[in-house]
Amino acid sequence: MSEHAFDVSLNAPVFAEDAKVGRVANVVVDPAHGRATFLVVREDALPNTLRLVSEKHLAAAGPDGVRLSCPPAKFAAMREYVLTEYYSPEYFLHMAEKEHCKLPMAPSSWTVERPATPAGSVALAGHEAVEATDGKVGKLDGVHLEAHTGRVIYLILRQGHLWGAREVAIPAGLVAGYADGVITLSVDKAAIAALPAL
Repeated sequence: MSEHAFDVSLNAPVFAEDAKVGRVANVVVDPAHGRATFLVVREDALPNTLRLVSEKHLAAAGPDGVRLSCPPAKFAAMREYVLTEYYSPEYFLHMAEKEHCKLPMAPSSWTVERPATPAGSVALAGHEAVEATDGKVGKLDGVHLEAHTGRVIYLILRQGHLWGAREVAIPAGLVAGYADGVITLSVDKAAIAALPAL
Protein backbone atom coordinates (compact mmCIF):
# COMPACT_ATOMS: atom_id res chain seq x y z
CA MET A 1 0.00 0.00 0.00
CA SER A 2 1.10 3.55 -0.67
CA GLU A 3 3.30 5.47 1.76
CA HIS A 4 1.16 8.53 0.99
CA ALA A 5 -1.91 6.99 2.57
CA PHE A 6 -3.54 6.73 5.97
CA ASP A 7 -4.61 3.40 7.41
CA VAL A 8 -7.49 4.26 9.73
CA SER A 9 -8.50 1.31 11.88
CA LEU A 10 -11.84 1.63 13.55
CA ASN A 11 -11.42 1.88 17.34
CA ALA A 12 -7.78 3.01 16.87
CA PRO A 13 -6.36 5.44 19.46
CA VAL A 14 -6.36 9.14 18.50
CA PHE A 15 -3.64 11.59 19.57
CA ALA A 16 -3.69 15.41 19.47
CA GLU A 17 -0.04 16.45 19.67
CA ASP A 18 1.29 13.87 22.17
CA ALA A 19 -1.85 13.51 24.28
CA LYS A 20 -4.23 10.60 23.73
CA VAL A 21 -7.67 12.17 23.33
CA GLY A 22 -9.88 9.25 22.28
CA ARG A 23 -10.59 6.46 19.82
CA VAL A 24 -11.97 6.37 16.25
CA ALA A 25 -15.67 5.50 16.49
CA ASN A 26 -16.71 6.10 12.85
CA VAL A 27 -15.30 7.14 9.49
CA VAL A 28 -17.78 9.37 7.63
CA VAL A 29 -17.64 8.68 3.88
CA ASP A 30 -19.18 10.72 1.07
CA PRO A 31 -20.23 7.92 -1.33
CA ALA A 32 -20.73 10.30 -4.27
CA HIS A 33 -17.06 11.32 -4.25
CA GLY A 34 -15.52 8.25 -2.58
CA ARG A 35 -13.86 10.40 0.11
CA ALA A 36 -13.65 10.23 3.86
CA THR A 37 -14.78 13.65 5.02
CA PHE A 38 -14.77 13.24 8.81
CA LEU A 39 -13.65 10.98 11.62
CA VAL A 40 -15.92 10.57 14.61
CA VAL A 41 -13.74 10.33 17.72
CA ARG A 42 -15.02 9.16 21.10
CA GLU A 43 -13.27 11.21 23.80
CA ASP A 44 -11.46 9.34 26.58
CA ALA A 45 -12.54 11.97 29.10
CA LEU A 46 -15.97 11.50 30.64
CA PRO A 47 -18.72 11.74 29.44
CA ASN A 48 -17.05 10.17 26.36
CA THR A 49 -18.43 12.76 23.95
CA LEU A 50 -18.31 11.93 20.25
CA ARG A 51 -16.50 14.68 18.30
CA LEU A 52 -16.71 15.31 14.54
CA VAL A 53 -13.13 15.79 13.27
CA SER A 54 -12.64 17.07 9.72
CA GLU A 55 -10.21 15.10 7.55
CA LYS A 56 -8.12 18.27 7.19
CA HIS A 57 -7.01 17.78 10.83
CA LEU A 58 -5.69 14.27 10.08
CA ALA A 59 -1.87 14.44 10.24
CA ALA A 60 -0.92 10.74 10.22
CA ALA A 61 -2.42 7.31 10.75
CA GLY A 62 -0.90 3.90 11.10
CA PRO A 63 -0.68 0.83 13.31
CA ASP A 64 -0.01 2.96 16.43
CA GLY A 65 -3.13 5.09 15.90
CA VAL A 66 -4.29 8.35 14.36
CA ARG A 67 -2.48 11.66 14.91
CA LEU A 68 -4.28 14.98 14.58
CA SER A 69 -2.65 18.26 13.55
CA CYS A 70 -4.34 20.25 16.32
CA PRO A 71 -3.78 20.69 20.06
CA PRO A 72 -6.01 18.85 22.57
CA ALA A 73 -7.85 22.08 23.46
CA LYS A 74 -8.93 22.59 19.84
CA PHE A 75 -10.03 18.95 19.62
CA ALA A 76 -12.14 19.36 22.78
CA ALA A 77 -13.84 22.39 21.20
CA MET A 78 -14.82 20.57 17.98
CA ARG A 79 -18.47 20.02 17.13
CA GLU A 80 -20.27 17.18 18.88
CA TYR A 81 -21.38 14.33 16.63
CA VAL A 82 -24.55 13.54 18.55
CA LEU A 83 -26.94 16.50 18.54
CA THR A 84 -29.51 16.71 21.33
CA GLU A 85 -32.80 18.53 20.86
CA TYR A 86 -34.87 19.40 23.93
CA TYR A 87 -38.65 19.70 23.89
CA SER A 88 -40.13 21.29 27.02
CA PRO A 89 -43.54 20.39 28.50
CA GLU A 90 -44.81 23.75 27.22
CA TYR A 91 -44.15 22.58 23.65
CA PHE A 92 -46.53 19.63 24.07
CA LEU A 93 -49.14 21.74 25.88
CA HIS A 94 -49.03 24.27 23.03
CA MET A 95 -49.43 21.49 20.43
CA ALA A 96 -52.41 20.04 22.33
CA GLU A 97 -54.00 23.49 22.56
CA LYS A 98 -53.60 24.01 18.79
CA GLU A 99 -55.34 20.67 18.17
CA HIS A 100 -58.10 21.52 20.67
CA CYS A 101 -57.48 18.46 22.81
CA LYS A 102 -57.01 18.08 26.53
CA LEU A 103 -54.12 16.07 27.87
CA PRO A 104 -54.94 13.76 30.79
CA MET A 105 -51.82 14.90 32.62
CA ALA A 106 -48.98 17.35 32.14
CA PRO A 107 -46.39 15.88 29.76
CA SER A 108 -42.76 15.57 30.71
CA SER A 109 -39.93 17.06 28.71
CA TRP A 110 -38.47 15.04 25.88
CA THR A 111 -34.96 14.88 24.44
CA VAL A 112 -34.14 13.53 21.00
CA GLU A 113 -30.60 12.59 20.00
CA ARG A 114 -29.52 12.28 16.38
CA PRO A 115 -26.14 11.91 14.68
CA ALA A 116 -24.71 14.90 12.82
CA THR A 117 -23.73 12.88 9.75
CA PRO A 118 -23.60 15.34 6.82
CA ALA A 119 -26.38 14.91 4.26
CA GLY A 120 -25.58 12.27 1.66
CA SER A 121 -22.76 10.76 3.74
CA VAL A 122 -22.56 7.43 5.55
CA ALA A 123 -20.87 6.85 8.92
CA LEU A 124 -18.91 3.58 8.88
CA ALA A 125 -18.58 2.13 12.38
CA GLY A 126 -16.75 -1.13 11.72
CA HIS A 127 -19.49 -3.69 12.06
CA GLU A 128 -21.08 -3.13 8.65
CA ALA A 129 -21.75 -6.21 6.58
CA VAL A 130 -19.87 -6.35 3.28
CA GLU A 131 -21.89 -8.08 0.57
CA ALA A 132 -20.73 -9.34 -2.81
CA THR A 133 -23.18 -9.86 -5.66
CA ASP A 134 -23.84 -13.41 -4.43
CA GLY A 135 -23.96 -12.91 -0.66
CA LYS A 136 -22.19 -11.71 2.48
CA VAL A 137 -18.37 -11.91 2.52
CA GLY A 138 -17.45 -10.39 5.89
CA LYS A 139 -17.42 -7.24 8.01
CA LEU A 140 -15.69 -3.89 7.68
CA ASP A 141 -12.58 -3.55 9.86
CA GLY A 142 -10.91 -0.35 8.63
CA VAL A 143 -10.46 2.21 5.87
CA HIS A 144 -7.28 3.08 3.94
CA LEU A 145 -7.27 6.75 2.81
CA GLU A 146 -5.15 8.77 0.41
CA ALA A 147 -3.20 11.27 2.53
CA HIS A 148 -3.79 14.52 0.63
CA THR A 149 -7.31 14.07 -0.68
CA GLY A 150 -9.00 11.79 1.86
CA ARG A 151 -10.09 9.54 -1.01
CA VAL A 152 -10.90 5.98 0.04
CA ILE A 153 -8.31 3.64 -1.53
CA TYR A 154 -9.14 0.36 0.21
CA LEU A 155 -11.69 -0.99 2.63
CA ILE A 156 -10.23 -3.48 5.09
CA LEU A 157 -12.50 -6.51 5.23
CA ARG A 158 -12.48 -9.06 8.05
CA GLN A 159 -13.50 -12.49 6.75
CA GLY A 160 -14.38 -15.45 8.93
CA HIS A 161 -13.90 -15.72 12.67
CA LEU A 162 -11.63 -17.38 15.22
CA TRP A 163 -9.04 -19.58 13.45
CA GLY A 164 -10.33 -19.02 9.93
CA ALA A 165 -10.20 -15.23 10.16
CA ARG A 166 -8.23 -13.13 7.67
CA GLU A 167 -8.11 -9.50 6.57
CA VAL A 168 -8.36 -8.47 2.93
CA ALA A 169 -7.90 -5.04 1.30
CA ILE A 170 -10.76 -4.40 -1.12
CA PRO A 171 -10.01 -1.68 -3.71
CA ALA A 172 -12.53 1.17 -3.53
CA GLY A 173 -13.33 0.68 -7.22
CA LEU A 174 -15.07 -2.60 -6.35
CA VAL A 175 -17.57 -0.85 -4.06
CA ALA A 176 -20.98 -0.49 -5.69
CA GLY A 177 -22.61 1.39 -2.83
CA TYR A 178 -22.66 2.40 0.81
CA ALA A 179 -25.72 2.34 3.03
CA ASP A 180 -26.25 2.36 6.76
CA GLY A 181 -25.18 -1.09 7.91
CA VAL A 182 -24.26 -2.55 4.49
CA ILE A 183 -21.47 -2.05 1.95
CA THR A 184 -22.31 -3.54 -1.44
CA LEU A 185 -19.58 -4.75 -3.82
CA SER A 186 -19.76 -5.09 -7.61
CA VAL A 187 -17.99 -8.49 -7.66
CA ASP A 188 -18.80 -11.99 -6.45
CA LYS A 189 -17.41 -14.00 -3.52
CA ALA A 190 -14.86 -15.79 -5.73
CA ALA A 191 -13.22 -12.47 -6.69
CA ILE A 192 -12.92 -11.48 -3.02
CA ALA A 193 -11.54 -14.91 -2.08
CA ALA A 194 -8.85 -14.44 -4.75
CA LEU A 195 -7.56 -11.24 -3.10
CA PRO A 196 -4.40 -11.74 -0.99
CA ALA A 197 -4.63 -11.58 2.80
CA LEU A 198 -3.00 -8.64 4.59
